[in-house]
Amino acid sequence: MDEESGDSGDTGRLLLAGGARNTCCAMGVLERFVQLAGGDHAQVTLVTTAAGVPDQVRAEYDRVFRKLGVSSTRELRVRGRGDADSNEAVAALRGATGIFFSGGNQARLRALVGSRLNDELIRRRSAGVVIGGTSAGATAMGATMILSGNGAGAAALTVRTAPGLGLLPGVLIDMHFAERGRLPRLISAVALNPDHIGAGIDEETAILAEGHSFEVIGTGVVTVVDGQDATVVHPAGDHDRITMFGARVHLMPAGCVFDTDQRTASTGPDHSAAGLRQA
Repeated sequence: MDEESGDSGDTGRLLLAGGARNTCCAMGVLERFVQLAGGDHAQVTLVTTAAGVPDQVRAEYDRVFRKLGVSSTRELRVRGRGDADSNEAVAALRGATGIFFSGGNQARLRALVGSRLNDELIRRRSAGVVIGGTSAGATAMGATMILSGNGAGAAALTVRTAPGLGLLPGVLIDMHFAERGRLPRLISAVALNPDHIGAGIDEETAILAEGHSFEVIGTGVVTVVDGQDATVVHPAGDHDRITMFGARVHLMPAGCVFDTDQRTASTGPDHSAAGLRQA
């Protein structure tokens, strides 16, 4: 990234959701996103790069955003690195008060990593623009993103990672967490990247990150895995299990706050869950 892209992308606000059964089920998170982006005056750019059927995804989000009072939604569809480095892609972010990444396949978002568009995203966040994402769109926000993986135990082959967009440095995001049994995958990712905090976000749940902390909102739980002080023994083969002692796990429902600088969890006023349940 160029020298003008900002310090580390840790200012501004990020609203990252663990996914939902459909866009309508995610309305509570989207309502919070719209509020942060300016309510009726929100100017939203929807990034559909991760989506398999972008036209359908755009139509669904347009309908929900209109229901939430947003009259201006602009789609940004990046098909490859050439698009991500184009003047048109960068211009699509300017003037937006909110930028939202749809779900889909996070591997498609690799085209954005290190691009001019990536630099502009970091600048927009530092300027106070709220950036949101759900499912694949949330996973890509860290400096490292989880691409794929499954398995019943912690092993190198349980997870595959790649560089992410760097908007939430030091945090590995996983999604659809409890619903798809992804604790082994997140533990494996943290064991392989012990300087990172792992955050597994359930469906209908999100984290609101600002500065060096994030708050949990929604009806589910965020599972935080911290391996900073853990002892990790990596096996000789990728199929063999990783040995890990002393890792910390936090289960955080709505209202809880995690300080990513101090690596501490705390409880807080549970105002967010109620707001999403009423949406």
